[in-house]
Amino acid sequence: MKKSSLITSLVLASLVFMGCSKKVSEPTTVEIWHTYNGSQQEYLVNAAEQFNNSQSKYVVKVLAQDYSGFTDTVYNAVANGIGPSIIFNYGSTAVDYANEGLAVDISKFIAEDVKKGDTSMQDFINSLPKAMLDEVNGFADGGMYYLPGATTGPVYFYNKTLFDELGLNPPTNWEELESVCKTIYEKKGIPGFHSDGLVDNIQTLILQNGMGYIDVANKKVLFGGEKLEKIYQWYADCCDKGYFLFNTIGKYASEDLATGAIASFSGSCVNDQYITMLNGAELGMAPWISSANGIDFYTGWNRGPIFLKRADDVDRGAYEFTKFFLSPKMNAGWAKANSALSPYGLTTKESEYQEYINNLPVTSALPCVQANLSVSGSFPNVTGSAQIRNILVEYLNNVVDKKMTAKDAVAKMVEDCNKALNE
Repeated sequence: MKKSSLITSLVLASLVFMGCSKKVSEPTTVEIWHTYNGSQQEYLVNAAEQFNNSQSKYVVKVLAQDYSGFTDTVYNAVANGIGPSIIFNYGSTAVDYANEGLAVDISKFIAEDVKKGDTSMQDFINSLPKAMLDEVNGFADGGMYYLPGATTGPVYFYNKTLFDELGLNPPTNWEELESVCKTIYEKKGIPGFHSDGLVDNIQTLILQNGMGYIDVANKKVLFGGEKLEKIYQWYADCCDKGYFLFNTIGKYASEDLATGAIASFSGSCVNDQYITMLNGAELGMAPWISSANGIDFYTGWNRGPIFLKRADDVDRGAYEFTKFFLSPKMNAGWAKANSALSPYGLTTKESEYQEYINNLPVTSALPCVQANLSVSGSFPNVTGSAQIRNILVEYLNNVVDKKMTAKDAVAKMVEDCNKALNE
């Protein structure tokens, strides 16, 4: 009986040990939450499968979420320690997470890699244009909580048939834009232009007129005064004269252009997929205004992974997947899936990427973005930066509606912006 009991005890101990060993060896789960569909969702799922098959330490799960309320859902989940490790969005979205200690600074993982002799991630990030690299490193505490994955930007869409009839060319500066719109309004009685994504154009006008944007150290905006008053008044005057349309007539600017309600608009390059011109008109596309007063500046939109805190091993797994996902060949495929450009110099050298770019359909607006990519700029990712975007539009709207003078609007706008930076 004693011998039997001893054997039984050893067997049970062995089974317990084997169970513990199995638990320890189970891969760490990393969750990606997203609202993609179509080719983007398919590519992301396939990338996760490839990564999972390439190693045994981590398992990446790609979980689709409802678009409605996604931002709040993610934030609440992460705050409660049950959210995803990665979402895809703009750098400005990462600010709130970083400020609350809910984001992961991946620079520590990059430093660990470099110490081991692996510089692949550091080299890849360093191949970004300087302005985009500044954005990645532009968080108030110097951390790196986000990386761009693909780049889009504004393009000038116009009624080519109408422009040809009137002998007009797409504008290359703001003076030409006003002149073109004046001619169109006088000859055809319709607004010549609508700014779809007005805040980006306000920011561009600020930078191209030699004003700074945010003094991060002192938490105050660098724009304002007479220069911005003149910009606000100029825009309001163009709307008052009928040259510019402030709000769309239909639901979208693309709809207004297609129906002939307006002659042109500046908006996201993805509009090339949604505009179907009516009444036999031909759609024209051109690079958006990227230079004024001898100053080059173009707003590129960089959307990519934001790293959200879970546990140390999970955070490391999220980084390892991103290193795989943003390797040049994979990044080339991601750009293609998004009908976008890659901002990384190392990706642009890939044969797959070159084939994609060199064989874009004639209906693609991406060449117009690519023409401006070298002068693409960015803005600091700090507390209040997202609110500032809304404030800029709010007070221009007040000037256009004649609720405030340009001088009063700019003064109050600067006050509100500085308040947002110090909350």
